[in-house]
Amino acid sequence: MHGLEREVERNARPAGVDECGAPREGETRTLDIEGFASLLGITPESVPARCREIIHAADFDYEVLGGRARDAIVLGVLQALEGDLSVAGPARIEAWENGWGDVLARFEASGGRPEELWPHYLRPERRIVRLDGEYVRPKAGTFEADFVRVMQAWFSETFLRDVRSVYEFGCGPGHNLVAFAQSRPDRSYTGLDWATASQKVLAKVSSTLDLDIAGRRFDMLHPDTSCAVAPDAGIVTFGALEQLGTSFGPMLDYLRAANPAMCVHLEPVHELYDPESLFDFVAARYAEKRGYLRGYLSELRALEQRGQVEILHVKKHLGSLYHDGWVSLAWRPRRGS
Repeated sequence: MHGLEREVERNARPAGVDECGAPREGETRTLDIEGFASLLGITPESVPARCREIIHAADFDYEVLGGRARDAIVLGVLQALEGDLSVAGPARIEAWENGWGDVLARFEASGGRPEELWPHYLRPERRIVRLDGEYVRPKAGTFEADFVRVMQAWFSETFLRDVRSVYEFGCGPGHNLVAFAQSRPDRSYTGLDWATASQKVLAKVSSTLDLDIAGRRFDMLHPDTSCAVAPDAGIVTFGALEQLGTSFGPMLDYLRAANPAMCVHLEPVHELYDPESLFDFVAARYAEKRGYLRGYLSELRALEQRGQVEILHVKKHLGSLYHDGWVSLAWRPRRGS
């Protein structure tokens, strides 16, 4: 899809065009402390210090794309919907094995640089993203990855602050676990993934970086109920539940039975799309065609109504050109329910 993304960007005019179609300079904005506070749904004073450091160090300037530029983007998304799109799920296991194998080779060749663990979809590239109901073009190619770094720090300093151990399901090459472990080495970390290449990466990462990170194979479509989590554990996922589509039931049952202190996700949440908005309509159709996560929040809400879970936080943040992949959702089982 990156090839199509680049084609759409080439055809999109800069934000703001006059009635004759002549381009003029687009509106430039930045995600500062206040902007991130709004995205996170908190006050600026509540933004943790580590998040502030990342925000100040990164370049979060972006250009809002409107007029013909926005039209070209929407047209490109509609054209993508008419084409063949790969569907999420077990059919893509070979792609994940190859992808994480490439990350391992890159990590080893670099002599163990943590930056090389970041997956290909977060590598530096100046891509159009979805933000605050607009298509925007970041100034820096690291915009999306730096956003994820802020979210890693926010999760670690808020929802995961008091847990003794962290389990990431669908952890891939472990870039999130490394970020957590480097900021909070007093906890143990376990990465679980259905791709065996992931466990090889984590073994190398643990020995090379001297971090308490272990790897284990785990298929979220068929959860191994013998895989227990430690008391007072925190469970996280980053863009992993999205691969389950509507088949998340067994994994949700597993998470409830595991009885962790906290579950926090950075995932697409289909229920947050506004069907009356063209901007959201095309993203929702794309997510449906790709077979991404759908119905998870609705099920959690039903469980909350029955007194079985507590939803603490739901907030949309950022999306790629095609859909909103970064939505934070925090919940926990009601113990004894």
